[in-house]
Amino acid sequence: MKKLKPNLLMVIFLIAVLITGCSPSPKTEFISRTEFLMDTVMTVRIYDKQNEKILDKVFTRLREIEERMSSTIETSDVSNINNNAGIKPVTVNPDTYYVLEKAKYYASLSEGKYDPTVGVLVDLWNITGDNIERDHIPSEEEIENARTLVDYNELELLEDNQVFLKKKGMRITLGSIVKGYAADEVKRILKENKVNSAIIDLGGNLYIIGKKSDGSKFRIGIQDPFRPKGSYAGILEISDKSVVTSGDYERYFIYQGKKYNHIIDTETGYPVDNEITGISIISEFSIDGDALSTTIFALGLDKGMEFVNSLEGVEAIFITKDKSIYLTSGLEDKFVVGEASFTLKEY
Repeated sequence: MKKLKPNLLMVIFLIAVLITGCSPSPKTEFISRTEFLMDTVMTVRIYDKQNEKILDKVFTRLREIEERMSSTIETSDVSNINNNAGIKPVTVNPDTYYVLEKAKYYASLSEGKYDPTVGVLVDLWNITGDNIERDHIPSEEEIENARTLVDYNELELLEDNQVFLKKKGMRITLGSIVKGYAADEVKRILKENKVNSAIIDLGGNLYIIGKKSDGSKFRIGIQDPFRPKGSYAGILEISDKSVVTSGDYERYFIYQGKKYNHIIDTETGYPVDNEITGISIISEFSIDGDALSTTIFALGLDKGMEFVNSLEGVEAIFITKDKSIYLTSGLEDKFVVGEASFTLKEY
């Protein structure tokens, strides 16, 4: 079975278990499980319940989501929609329909900066992070032809969970939102089973439930875009929130000395190229943070800051290529710069 390849890599790591002084007490007992799903490593750690059956439920649900929403699994809802583009509507599972509703909502809200129908462009560029040096890029003609098949307005969400792509050749992809939905589902299952302290890490889509055993909040390291994975630009103290990060520093390639990252600008058909190198979104629901991290990265600093400030209950950390860090107002007492090379600036 092929695994879901997310288009937009969300990179964040958990300082709480990596840095001395930030971790839970050594006496704290926990259970955890790690599996490779949705083309990434997923780990769920529970601190206050020693019940493996809860983890069974969690990973059964994660596999179910992958099987329904992967664009590389032939029997998935997404593949069925794509295979019938321009032909007929198809009936999908209610959860797939819900994720598509959220994806189309953010596409409309961002006027297409976020667009779930970007699949043809994503396939054309095929930026997996495996081959760093390339000797060619798609031609202008190929890019323009692909752009004609990217338009969220051509994605129809009909009654009775029916979905229709109106143009033949169009392709949807949920790689930029499905892990967020999955994190929310894991949170739901944990809370239904009375779990009050846990860390959900779905390949970088992070959700923190509750606090450490001593009552303090968990501390999360935000990846330093300029140094190897595990280095951090700053530390965020948080509980009961989702943290999702998009950046240009892991999934990319170099062509003729220029870096091309995995986040596609739907207006140009090329990878996004602006002053941002990393963006972290803090929100109540991870599905929102997942879509927003892509959207705001594509918008750039000025429009991105304006956009996130227009949303209720959403905060953001912007890291720019000149090693500046900008925070939305709600994070000013929750984030500390961790490296001297970064400068915290007011916006």
